[in-house]
Amino acid sequence: MIKKGFTLAEVLITLAIIGIVAAISIPSVISNTEQQEFKTGLRKAVSVLNSAITMNIALDGESPYENNDLMSYLMRHMSVMDSTTSLRSRFFVHSIENISWDNGVFYTTDGMRFEFYDANSESVSRFPLYENPEIKACLGATTLARGVPELSCGGCGSLGLNSNNDETTKPPCLIMVDVNGDRKPNPQNANCKSDACASKYKFANPDGTRLTDIFSIMITDKQAIPYGTAAQKAMYQNQKGK
Repeated sequence: MIKKGFTLAEVLITLAIIGIVAAISIPSVISNTEQQEFKTGLRKAVSVLNSAITMNIALDGESPYENNDLMSYLMRHMSVMDSTTSLRSRFFVHSIENISWDNGVFYTTDGMRFEFYDANSESVSRFPLYENPEIKACLGATTLARGVPELSCGGCGSLGLNSNNDETTKPPCLIMVDVNGDRKPNPQNANCKSDACASKYKFANPDGTRLTDIFSIMITDKQAIPYGTAAQKAMYQNQKGK
C-alpha cells in the first residue's frame, strides 16, 4: 500500500500562509487588548477617585471645593504608593508650549499615576488637552503662575458656571490619570531626565477611535467625571462593540 503524505513544498506553503495570517491578525489582537486595558483602567481610576471624594465628604465633611490642595485632598483616602510635587524628579515631559513642566503626581498601588497642574511653577504650562488647551487643572496653590491672574489656581469649581450650586465661577478642577503609570506609551521615555530627551504626551484621538493610556478627569463638588469625548466614550460605551 502506498502511503500518501504532504510534500515538503506543500508543508512550506502551508507554514508560509499561517505565518502571513498570524502577522496580519496578531498585531490587531494585541492592539484591541491594549485598548480594552486602557478603558478598564479609566473606569477603575474614576471609581477610586469617586470613593476618595465620598470618604472625604462622609468622614471629614469636606468637598473638593472646600480644599485648595486637591492633590493632598484625594490622596487622603486613596492607596498611595508614592508621590512628589516635582514631576521632573521622575522624568521630563513637554507641555503644549514645549516648556518642561513640573506637575505634582502620586502613584497608587494598582499602578496608576495621577497628575496635577503645578500652579507654583515658573513656567506657564497647561495640560495638553486636545478639546480645550486653555483649560488648566489645579494643584491648589494660591500662588499666581508668573503673576498672571488667569493662570492662578486658588481653588476650583465643577464647571465654572454661575448655575453651580455654590454659584462658583472658578475654573474646573482637572487632573490627568495615566492608567499604567510610567510605562509606555506615556511617558515615551521614563528615563528622560533633561529637556534634551523630553517629548509631549500622546493623547487619544479626539473622537475616541484610538486611545492611549492617559485621560483627563474633571473633579466636581461631589464626583469625578471623565473629561472630553475620548474619555467619555471609553468610560460609558456599551460593552458590545468595544
